[in-house]
Amino acid sequence: MITAPFDRLRSFWRAFTPSQRVAAVISVLYLVAWCARAAGLKVPAMGLLNFLFAWALFIWFLMLFGWVRHRVLWGLRNRLLVAYLFIAVVPILLLVSLWGIGAYILYAQLGSYVLSQEVNHTLSRMQALADTALESRLFSPAQMRPVSSQAPVAENGAALASMASSGTLDARKALSIPGVEVLPGEGDGLLPDSSESGPRHFMGLVQRGDQLWLRAVAGRGSSGNEEVLSVSVPVTPDLLDSFALELGRIRWDIVGPEAPGQARQQGIRITEGKDENARILVPIRGIASRRRLLPARAHWFDMEITGLSNFQAVNLEDPPGHRRDFPVIASFFARPSRLNHELFASLGDLSSVPFVLMMVVGGMFLVIEAAALITGVVLTRTITKSVDDLYRATQRVKAGDLAHRIRDVRNDQLGALASSFNEMIASVARSLEEQRQRERLENELAIAREVQNQLFPRTIPRVPGLHLVASCRAARMVSGDYYDFIRLSDAELAFVIADIAGKGISAALLMASLQASLRSQLLDKQGIGSTADVITLLNRHLLATTPEDRFATLFFGIYNSESRLLRYTNAGHLPPLYFSDAGVIRLEVGGTIVGMFKECEFEQGSITLEPGSLLAAYTDGISEPENAYGEQFGRQRIIEVIQRNRAQRPEAILDSLVAAVEQWASSPEQADDMTILLASGF
Repeated sequence: MITAPFDRLRSFWRAFTPSQRVAAVISVLYLVAWCARAAGLKVPAMGLLNFLFAWALFIWFLMLFGWVRHRVLWGLRNRLLVAYLFIAVVPILLLVSLWGIGAYILYAQLGSYVLSQEVNHTLSRMQALADTALESRLFSPAQMRPVSSQAPVAENGAALASMASSGTLDARKALSIPGVEVLPGEGDGLLPDSSESGPRHFMGLVQRGDQLWLRAVAGRGSSGNEEVLSVSVPVTPDLLDSFALELGRIRWDIVGPEAPGQARQQGIRITEGKDENARILVPIRGIASRRRLLPARAHWFDMEITGLSNFQAVNLEDPPGHRRDFPVIASFFARPSRLNHELFASLGDLSSVPFVLMMVVGGMFLVIEAAALITGVVLTRTITKSVDDLYRATQRVKAGDLAHRIRDVRNDQLGALASSFNEMIASVARSLEEQRQRERLENELAIAREVQNQLFPRTIPRVPGLHLVASCRAARMVSGDYYDFIRLSDAELAFVIADIAGKGISAALLMASLQASLRSQLLDKQGIGSTADVITLLNRHLLATTPEDRFATLFFGIYNSESRLLRYTNAGHLPPLYFSDAGVIRLEVGGTIVGMFKECEFEQGSITLEPGSLLAAYTDGISEPENAYGEQFGRQRIIEVIQRNRAQRPEAILDSLVAAVEQWASSPEQADDMTILLASGF
């Protein structure tokens, strides 16, 4: 019970690579060090351990990535889906992201441009008002009292009325700016230096502490006798409410130097310079519009956009000639639909048409891409389902289910592959069934061969004055050839060699029937007459028990050891050869084949087997094998082989004859049964 977890841990550890084992050790050490630090203990070399733990985390990440990749990408469907993800989805996301970032930058810059133009137009109107006031001479240098549009009309009614009537359109518009003030004699320090006596101008933002103004200054005359006049507008929420109606909420942040010892300010921090004299600028005041509201969305893509714009304000607290510029950070909110009116203002009522066309084209592209993606996914599912069906079918076949077939066969190449798979499995099933039938038949043939081997004589009988040898080599599992030795008495021995028509099991069955009939006659002592009588009875038996197309050839003889006389009958068999000092004699006396004709006569022949003689009986499996040129081995070559080996024992003669026949045929397969019976007199 306790060893099981340790065995699993040991097998898990053995599955690690060396780098993963090192990473595991480092992770355990880091966990122990972290627990020690949590307990308040001091851990040496913690920095090195942190670095090693980062490396271990990288190793674990690679291991996790490999595991996920193997689990996710093992299936073909997941591989194709990941391929489509990188081929189709990722580019779409990148294009959409690029389009969104580009659109955001475009509209943010457009909003910044609109706000900058609004500020510049306001300063231009203020400059026109300053020029008008300076040229109308309504304010002499001695009259240093400011004139404000917010003051009571009784105080400056005549001056303002005169400027409104004699000024330009921009000057008249400037008088409607909230908080506009005309300041005679102020702003000399803002004018650019010039040696000429012509007019000088300044137009921009000025700052003193946390106060900010829009200011336009006009000056003319020579040095020492110059007339200067300023038009100033404080930056207030009311002023921001009047700016750029295409935009939503507007906020301006005034920045200034960070005082020594000042608490760290949140928000924007700007560092100017890189040396020890560098200064840090921090927000000191924010001015925001109050009544501006961002309009509702005109459509789904009409998202809220936040933009920034940077203005420069002259610091009035610095002495003239050494004044620095401080940045003023302007932020705003906007809708693309409102900015489109500004962007396409030249089209008038058709200003929304380009945006609509762009959205329609973009929508068409998205629809086409979505259709392509859906088509790819559908095709992928078709492919992967076919492959999955094939995989499952192979697993079923591997488990031994040869009856399984793929049912969902499509009309495409994968469907053809599925059909081929079904045909292949059906063919394999037929082949296996045929193999089983063949094995069953071979088993039956093996049993038949064992039975047939029992029909052949197990031992060669010993006969005085005669040396007998015999051999039967079947071309198939069972043989259609037959030889037998039957002892009739102490002095007489019957022997037979036969060749059954056909091959295989049918010939073997006929051979068994012939053997049974022959033995039943010979073992019945009263039924033995001449060899011709025995063959006549055998012919009648085969006619009664076998089909018409079944027959046999045989040579049957009875040898008497006392008289050395051999009585024989040749029933259509190849004539045995009798070798003696007088020459070679063919034993042909007998008749026709047995088992074919009802009325036929057989004769008996005789011959004396003298000492030193040799009788050779054989079947056509010895004489008829052909060489590569179609020439048979023939009787003459049989005679020559036996003549060459007459001096040897019968067993050696038999082996030499079989070897000569096999060498002549030069074929790995035996065409016919080869049976030989030799009787040597001594």
